[in-house]
Amino acid sequence: MSNVKITIIGTGAIGTSLALALKQTDDPPQLIAHDKDPLATRQALKMGAFDKSEWNLINAIDGADLVVLALPADAVRSTLEAIGPELKSDAVVTDTLPVKTKILQLAAELLPPSVHFVGGHPIVAPGGSGPEHASADLFKNALYCLTPAANVAPEAVKLLEDFVTLVGGTPFYLDAAEHDGLASAVNDLPILLSIALAHDVSQTPTWKETRKLAGSTFARISSGAENDAAALATGLLANRTNLSRRIDAFIETLRQVQSLLQQDDPAAFETFVQQAVNARAEWLADFENNQLSNLFPKDDKSAEKQNLFQQFLGIGKRRE
Repeated sequence: MSNVKITIIGTGAIGTSLALALKQTDDPPQLIAHDKDPLATRQALKMGAFDKSEWNLINAIDGADLVVLALPADAVRSTLEAIGPELKSDAVVTDTLPVKTKILQLAAELLPPSVHFVGGHPIVAPGGSGPEHASADLFKNALYCLTPAANVAPEAVKLLEDFVTLVGGTPFYLDAAEHDGLASAVNDLPILLSIALAHDVSQTPTWKETRKLAGSTFARISSGAENDAAALATGLLANRTNLSRRIDAFIETLRQVQSLLQQDDPAAFETFVQQAVNARAEWLADFENNQLSNLFPKDDKSAEKQNLFQQFLGIGKRRE
């Protein structure tokens, strides 16, 4: 086993999938799990994803070369506050959240200069949030966004790039602000619209009767209102500026839809619907077949896969 120690904080579908993918390498690192939910941790250990778990957070990151924050948005600040003073010099920290600017700001504020932070966002869709939905192949050929800060050590960025390749993903570099602007349209806005729909219909006087007619369509469209409210609110507020602009644009689209509904022109409305159907079908086919990563040239990463864990040692020495 490699001498490298990787701690994954959060043993949900993403964190456990990362561990399972690393376990399949020729020389897997030592993998430590930490999660506040003992049931999730036990499930991840039973699946063979981790070598051991640590209930105490500081013990979990003690001596870690890489720390992965596979956490909900509302848990990041307190976690960084706790681990910042305890991380070893030249440790690398990354996350898996879909909002990057706020996370980079927190890392700059709460982590010491001797620790390297590179933002990460895997573009994947596990079947659920728990470890039982984890898979070693979850990241295979999937895009994995990396948003390094301008002043981060190049060696740390390269390590994360090779880490992504090692778990099967395709590194996709974006500026954090650009990432959040794009993600607001396809991540934050759908979640907010889902929450708004669930809130709107449930607050009407007829909800007791209306809910009897709610079936799979309502369940699917309102699924953004699942899970912890604090985590949802924190994640959306972290991208509030971009999200506010997206709402303005979407209101204009809704006005266009309303106008089409009021017109006696079924063909025009069908054309509008068909454009949306075609765009979604094309994207979904590419996403499900992992074709989005084909937008980028493929490099031979065999050398990086073989030497990645050795590279974790001595970042500071090379930088000097």
